[in-house]
Amino acid sequence: MQPEPTTKCIRVSSLDAVSAVDRFSALPDGLIHTVLSFLPAPEVVRTCLLSRRWRSLWRSAPCINLDERDFGISIMIIRDGTLEEKWARWIRRGIEYCPSVLNIQILEHHRFKLPPVVGLNFHHLKMLCLHSVDLGSHFAGLLCSACPVMEDLKLGNCEFSGNSSQVITSRTLKKLELECCLNKTGYPLVITAPSLAYLCLCYGCYEAGISLCKMDSLVGAEIYVTEYETLSQQTERELLCSLYNVTSLKLMGFEVEVMLNDESDKFPVFPNMRTLDLHSCFLDEYELYDKLEALGSFLQSAPCLEKLILQYCMFYSFSDSEWEIERKSITLHRQYGKTFQCQKLKLIEVIYDHDHDHRLIELLWSLGRRLPEASIKLKKIKRFLT
Repeated sequence: MQPEPTTKCIRVSSLDAVSAVDRFSALPDGLIHTVLSFLPAPEVVRTCLLSRRWRSLWRSAPCINLDERDFGISIMIIRDGTLEEKWARWIRRGIEYCPSVLNIQILEHHRFKLPPVVGLNFHHLKMLCLHSVDLGSHFAGLLCSACPVMEDLKLGNCEFSGNSSQVITSRTLKKLELECCLNKTGYPLVITAPSLAYLCLCYGCYEAGISLCKMDSLVGAEIYVTEYETLSQQTERELLCSLYNVTSLKLMGFEVEVMLNDESDKFPVFPNMRTLDLHSCFLDEYELYDKLEALGSFLQSAPCLEKLILQYCMFYSFSDSEWEIERKSITLHRQYGKTFQCQKLKLIEVIYDHDHDHRLIELLWSLGRRLPEASIKLKKIKRFLT
């Protein structure tokens, strides 16, 4: 007896009907854009196979992660132009879609020169991240006139070039980070940002100086300097004076002469500062007494300070240095300098690396004598993990 073919035909037609249903097209644009934002660019392009509707949607995704290593270098090198020219064309084309976030990271050894972007639309750009980019003279004008809603700017290993001063001016900028940047203009770098709430200057070379203007909204700041004098001591002092409104301040690499509060060149009052974090400061060749005098003179300018953090400050400490443990006895003087007037300071946190260093005991004794109302907390953290 022959089996009836109708059942088999019905099943086949049912499967065809199910496979013909385009469930992806029923998803809202916002959800599809969110999914695409998490995918690398090659996978985003492949989604065109899922649905006809996705062929145009991927082009309007709010975030496209484009990495030349995903495609191979051949995508950029074409007969009629250089690699840098092709990169500039890709960047300009991406900007034409009015992104809210633009992140350009050049992983080569040389810096990529930012192409002219006059006439392009940055009206939706809120966050700009540039790494290893040569910022020509047109960059300052771009921020001032073409980015009306910019809130977050991050520059890493970038170079300010040109024959005129660079001025970062923005009324809407709230967060600014400059890491290992170089100013080769011969003029001071000027930053004017009345809405800026957070500033980070991490290393970098600014031999002509940095000028901060209108920082009334600044709440937190971090300034890291090196021992290679890429910033003059006068510039470091001027930077500190410009940060008078912060509630939290972190300094790294500052030395005694910068922090001393001279009668002729006093620091302003820091009325809102609650936390002061010093990392690798006061490591120059001064006696501990002089270093504490410099620290105390700065603390006098922060009447509302509540917490002081000293990370690897006052002296170098290495576990294999014989001269660190040669002293067998320690004399702790009862009268060791004047008492600092920091009535609201409640906690001093001392972070160190080696227990055997006798200077740690001297430091704790001296801090206790000069700041008798504050509690002292010790925390051992290895600076260099082996």
